[in-house]
Amino acid sequence: MHTLRTRSAGLPEGFKFFPEFLSLSEQRTLLSAALFKLDSTETKQARKKRRDFLANHPQGHRVIEDIFLPDAYYNFQEGHYDGVIRHYREMHLSSWPEDQNPGLSFILARLQGLYPTSNVQTHLLHLSSVGEILEHVDNIEASGTWILGVSLGAARVLRMVSTSNPKESFEVLLPSGSVYLQMQVQDSVRYDYKHSVLKAGGDIKAGQRVSIMIRDRKEVPTFNT
Repeated sequence: MHTLRTRSAGLPEGFKFFPEFLSLSEQRTLLSAALFKLDSTETKQARKKRRDFLANHPQGHRVIEDIFLPDAYYNFQEGHYDGVIRHYREMHLSSWPEDQNPGLSFILARLQGLYPTSNVQTHLLHLSSVGEILEHVDNIEASGTWILGVSLGAARVLRMVSTSNPKESFEVLLPSGSVYLQMQVQDSVRYDYKHSVLKAGGDIKAGQRVSIMIRDRKEVPTFNT
């Protein structure tokens, strides 16, 4: 039986959780910027389809989920090349549209204050209402010592299961505006735990979400010649 946590108490040393890190206004700004970047990778036809929908369906944005269009207006992929992610779209981000989003620079600076190190790479992951991430351990050859995840949109459950003892596990509810940080420390939560993001169900309402995943770049050893 997994214990579902909504606060940081009782979590392993290498897992830090900030359940209410972003205000609703900050969430809207960051999510709008993330969707803008994701949308820019799709075809002109897909972008026109979304513009036509918005022209006929003005958005009220009463809650954060209102920023998303219906699932059918995004080109979600059925499955990831490694089989881990389902019903998603993604991109690696090289820059944010800070000049087009007042307040975005301040939000990014707040997030940067949590980074253990400064040499990072950013990945945007948009899950559909039925999207999920199956349990896995990140590729140690391609990842560094920490990862920071920002949740925007529908809440989902993050499950962490020890690779050496499946009975050693915990779950964390990730509401919109929350941030978590996994670090490689003595308890090795970074690589000695499989992690997954569960499909909606039960008390967890279905809905889209965007995860902003920020990782440190893996140090490449240099050799003197």
